[in-house]
Amino acid sequence: MTLRFAVPAIVFFVFACEDPDTLSYEEDIASWIETKCISCHNPNIAEAGLDLMTNPFETLLEQHSNQSTYPLVTPGNVLESYLWHKLNGTQSMAGGSGTSMPLGVTIDDDDLLRIEDWIQTGCQP
Repeated sequence: MTLRFAVPAIVFFVFACEDPDTLSYEEDIASWIETKCISCHNPNIAEAGLDLMTNPFETLLEQHSNQSTYPLVTPGNVLESYLWHKLNGTQSMAGGSGTSMPLGVTIDDDDLLRIEDWIQTGCQP
């Protein structure tokens, strides 16, 4: 019975996704980070110790969260990427705290899926 429901969900997921081979930080993620995150995560404010204005790609890949033991992004593993948990509202499952991000903004499902695909496919620059 579970398989009956799982197959349509898998088929929908495959057809709803963009081609993950084409996803890159510069082309698909950077403008979203700039629009949604930099107002609170910049050199002057750096909420939660996170500056996404100065070297954002490197920061995402090299910095650990100060709210969880997870790195911000683990290439190839969305479930071990604290950024994804904060965006998805599942930060407590990752040992984190606080509210989902961006603060006071509902993330479009397509945007969340794009970020998830970027992480799952290895975080291309």
